[in-house]
Amino acid sequence: MNQAEDVEIVLTHDRKYKFHSGTLARNSTLLNEMLIEPNAAKLSNKAKNAGITIKWMIELKETPTHEYPAGRLGLVDLTSSGERADFRTGLVINENGRVPTKIFDHYESIFYAFYNKEIRICDTDMRAALEDVMQIINIADYLGCTNIISKPVEVALLKHGQTLYRSIQSTPAGWARMAYDLKSECIFTEAMIHLVGNWARNKDTSNEKLREYPQIKALVKKYYRILYQKGKTLENQVASCYPGDMQTPSTDLPIKREVFSKDILVWMALCFFRHWLGQRIISGKGHGGEDGGFELYQQLGAAGEAYMNKIVMNQFHAKIPMTKKAFNVLENHLLEIKECIKGIVDKSNILQSNCQLDVNKFPVTYLTCTKFDREDFPWLSAAAQKTPPKVNSIKRGIRPGGNEIAKQNLEAARGQERDRADEHYEDMDSEDESEGISARKRVRHN
Repeated sequence: MNQAEDVEIVLTHDRKYKFHSGTLARNSTLLNEMLIEPNAAKLSNKAKNAGITIKWMIELKETPTHEYPAGRLGLVDLTSSGERADFRTGLVINENGRVPTKIFDHYESIFYAFYNKEIRICDTDMRAALEDVMQIINIADYLGCTNIISKPVEVALLKHGQTLYRSIQSTPAGWARMAYDLKSECIFTEAMIHLVGNWARNKDTSNEKLREYPQIKALVKKYYRILYQKGKTLENQVASCYPGDMQTPSTDLPIKREVFSKDILVWMALCFFRHWLGQRIISGKGHGGEDGGFELYQQLGAAGEAYMNKIVMNQFHAKIPMTKKAFNVLENHLLEIKECIKGIVDKSNILQSNCQLDVNKFPVTYLTCTKFDREDFPWLSAAAQKTPPKVNSIKRGIRPGGNEIAKQNLEAARGQERDRADEHYEDMDSEDESEGISARKRVRHN
């Protein structure tokens, strides 16, 4: 912490930072190439005696452009006295009422992350947060430190819980791209579940958004085929189901006609059910529908009056009239058939949700049962395993530097230690209260 800061980074005329060359070079491949001894200023003895330690100065030469999405950093020549040879002060940004650029905040967050300072992502607007993270990733990719900031950014995002998951549900393609660049397994899996489940409905727009990410698009299509086949298999099982002992009502073979005639109302109930099921599938409500069969499977999984209710059954009765008693018996048999079908749907797990979004609180209209295999993460494939090599209130003007950040981290750690000690002494003040708390904890654990 007492090591001299020998690098000054100038983002603008009022955003200047002092850091340690070893820390920057160890965490960034770009800075590792810049911070070499031939590029260091040859400070005079007078400058050294005056306490000047800055040997490298790096300046943001350009703000983000199409050619340089993260802007462009460059070395500044220093005199032997440690001053800029060009006598400039850095970029002067005049927003003129426009939306302020966040590029400088993002650079600052990344540099501070080198000193283990937490990266914070605003949760007031998750769409804006997605844009912020994408820009942070652009900067990290430019600096060659994606592997350093990926986990802190992921942790900062996951802290937002359901706010994040709702944003992923609304724009899964954008979050999938971000997670791919960030190499975040949790966020990528969540985005894939929503992409696959809603692929039939949003195929055209998602295809356009994933144009530059063919690996993601290929995975979505792969898992959509799996989901499509799962729905098709379930419908085949439901359509070919003969509940109870309908197929073999007697053990005496050959089975006589009068034995089957006793179950005529059961067969009619099954016929009515398959009539209704066939119409739903033909009308596009099955596995080939926009929702992948979600609405149909929900009805089948709910049983009871969720489908083929009194109104529908009266339509059957109008076409195939029978006595009121017979019709009541038929409806009872239909309820039994529905319960059997419900068991088939439950066993298939097609209505199970594997996403982190609370679908009970924030319902969706498509299937979220996709199980994503870890070996399918694009960055874990053999071709993508080449990770970047790991190399060795604020005032205007000079910003907090490396030593100050390290000092803040140390003070924060000491503060947490004191808090834990205070809690320990408070617990010891009352032995009875402590025993009561322990007892309640044991009850909760059991």
